[in-house]
Amino acid sequence: MSMTAYEMARVMEQLDDAPEKLMFGKVLNELGNQSAERIQSAAKQVPLPVLRDMVYQFQQVIESRKGEQVESLAKEIAQQGISVEDLKQYLASK
Repeated sequence: MSMTAYEMARVMEQLDDAPEKLMFGKVLNELGNQSAERIQSAAKQVPLPVLRDMVYQFQQVIESRKGEQVESLAKEIAQQGISVEDLKQYLASK
């Protein structure tokens, strides 16, 4: 039985909001609020291959989310009345 694109989108949306996924995100967020010592201590309890894979996955997410920060900066700059040309001139002079 195949699913339509709409049905597949609904299933994927449900997975994004699944309690387990939300809880895992909260755990990661809380881990990020811990001291470097606590994070390193916890990381030492994880097998090295698993730790490497986790780091790789985080790097992939960071790379995919770079656009979010660029967009945020662009909005901030535009709100301050700085044009694209002004920014290009400034960057060229540095």
